Amino acid sequence: MPKNQPRMRYSQRLQNIILILATLAFLGLSIVAQFRYDAVWKEQYVPRAPIHKFVMPAPIVRYFSFGFDNVLVDYYWLNAVQDFTKWDRKDIYYPEYFRIIATLDPHFEYPFMFAALTIPSKLSPESLSWLADIAAIGISANPESWEIPFYTGLEFFYIGKDYERAATYLAIAANIPDAPFAVHNVYALFQLRTSTDYELSRSLFMTVLDTAESEESKRMAREHILLIDFIETVDRASGVYESIHGEYPKTIEDLTKSGIVIIPPELGERFPLKIDQNNGKATLR
Repeated sequence: MPKNQPRMRYSQRLQNIILILATLAFLGLSIVAQFRYDAVWKEQYVPRAPIHKFVMPAPIVRYFSFGFDNVLVDYYWLNAVQDFTKWDRKDIYYPEYFRIIATLDPHFEYPFMFAALTIPSKLSPESLSWLADIAAIGISANPESWEIPFYTGLEFFYIGKDYERAATYLAIAANIPDAPFAVHNVYALFQLRTSTDYELSRSLFMTVLDTAESEESKRMAREHILLIDFIETVDRASGVYESIHGEYPKTIEDLTKSGIVIIPPELGERFPLKIDQNNGKATLR
């Protein structure tokens, strides 16, 4: 019996080494497969065409991260920033980037704010649910951050028109000690409900513009403010058009031709709007 003990220890050590090597090999093959997939996609890249990618679900990535969490977070964060302009606002791969980042590093705050500015879309009814799931992780892991609940509440108000959920998130943001005065001011306006949707939306994005440290967040806020101004102009012009013609305009061109409002062509191309024939309200296509 004593003679067999060293052999057994040697055999167990060999099994452990084989298991470790097999694990590392699997991780290496997974990374190589993802890079190969990206390389093949780039060969078929068509400018301005939406992209569709396969991304492993967050629980699987976490299970097979093997301690390389920071490397994977950087990888998926870079992909999220690069792929935003190519996302069709429907494919699940894009919010999955943020689920992975939130799962591997929930204390990395900025992706939660970027997710709030980029994921919600009127083209995808599920998009606010995607955001809510991701934001819940960020709010729990970063209780001192007012930005995450504020940005999330902003989108529930602006995209979802869900005033109750928006108020819940804005209340969380306003009750954080370090929240700036602008956040308290917006929440107070929201509670009073004396402002129009245009004014509330504009004040929310103005708060982002005034407080954001990222230039990308500031740029997005400026884009939203410009869009809100454009929508408000079209909505008011549609009301005037209806009072004259007895019906709402079918297109932006109808407003321009009628002489009610002058809309620069480049603005119409930048923000293609459609007009609801029932109420004259404009929305982004």
